[in-house]
Amino acid sequence: MKRDMGLVRKILLAVEANERPVDIPGFEKDLILYNMQLVIEAGLAEGSVQNNLSNTSQAPSGVVIRKLTWQGHEFIDLMKRDEIWSTIQREFKEASFATMIKVGKDLAEGWAKKRVNQLLNSD
Repeated sequence: MKRDMGLVRKILLAVEANERPVDIPGFEKDLILYNMQLVIEAGLAEGSVQNNLSNTSQAPSGVVIRKLTWQGHEFIDLMKRDEIWSTIQREFKEASFATMIKVGKDLAEGWAKKRVNQLLNSD
């Protein structure tokens, strides 16, 4: 199975909104569970992973996410901005998670500086 950053984003948004991330339309349950497990492993959320002995899939039998971590909130705050998310998806699709975080922060900082300059020069 593969990590799907679009799905990771949807999982984090669902958790933040107190919705059930296992019910994300358009994705197979095993893929959702696998990516939920990755969210926990990446330190973006606190939760638990269950696996029964008969499970032969890479996807766990069940995943419960209790809450986002500080890093999870920071990540989703960056990825909520459509211009940041679309740039990352377009230009950094195969990048590592750490690179995505750095690029997201850099893009957000760049847009903030641009906005501050616009506000300062609006007189």
